Amino acid sequence: MLHTISTSPFQTQALQRCLRYIGHNDEILLIQDAVSAGIEKNIWSEAIKTSGVKIYLLEADLAARGLLDKVGKFAEVIDYKGFVSLTVKHETHMKWA
Repeated sequence: MLHTISTSPFQTQALQRCLRYIGHNDEILLIQDAVSAGIEKNIWSEAIKTSGVKIYLLEADLAARGLLDKVGKFAEVIDYKGFVSLTVKHETHMKWA
């Protein structure tokens, strides 16, 4: 399953709830304000690293927030084509708000 999170983990509990229920074959895509969780050395980076699932960050949203050079090594930056590929790869999709 693909889990998409768009809200900042510093403002909502969407990422926290997602990490609680995530399966071992699931993947997480952080978009919009949620990309802030993919920055190295923040309170969410350790939770993401230990989740055991693949984490993706949308490049355009990182660039819009000036965060491209601060991405942690635990996450993969993808473009819109990569976003589409993830949605094709996963039969089911859960959007966390």
